Amino acid sequence: MSIPSVVIEPASSNEGDDDRDADIISPTAIGDSNMTAETQTIKHMSPSGGVSGLPDDFLYKVETMHHFEAANSDELELKRGDVALVVPTASVEDQDAGWLTGIRESDWLTLGASAHKGLFLENFIQRLE
Repeated sequence: MSIPSVVIEPASSNEGDDDRDADIISPTAIGDSNMTAETQTIKHMSPSGGVSGLPDDFLYKVETMHHFEAANSDELELKRGDVALVVPTASVEDQDAGWLTGIRESDWLTLGASAHKGLFLENFIQRLE
């Protein structure tokens, strides 16, 4: 019996392969509610409880300390001083590699749920209280 192999790539390899997300396989256990254990944990961590004016899955706000230029379409371009709303990161691998997922607050206030959500480096930001 052969063991299937899994290829995990970084969130941003700068190789121009925009469809690489389809190649990432993350094994997770499915519970009785058809929700992965990963998703259950993330939803449990959400402190906002659907606070009006913020994304339902909002975790906390951060301020960008350095310019972050998006190299791929799944990344969020941020300028120094931008405030981002952090939401749960879909991939544990991205989170473990120092990536956060968020939405620029100004975009959220203007566009709402249609605002671009993307990855950015955790070491480029400072958490706001």
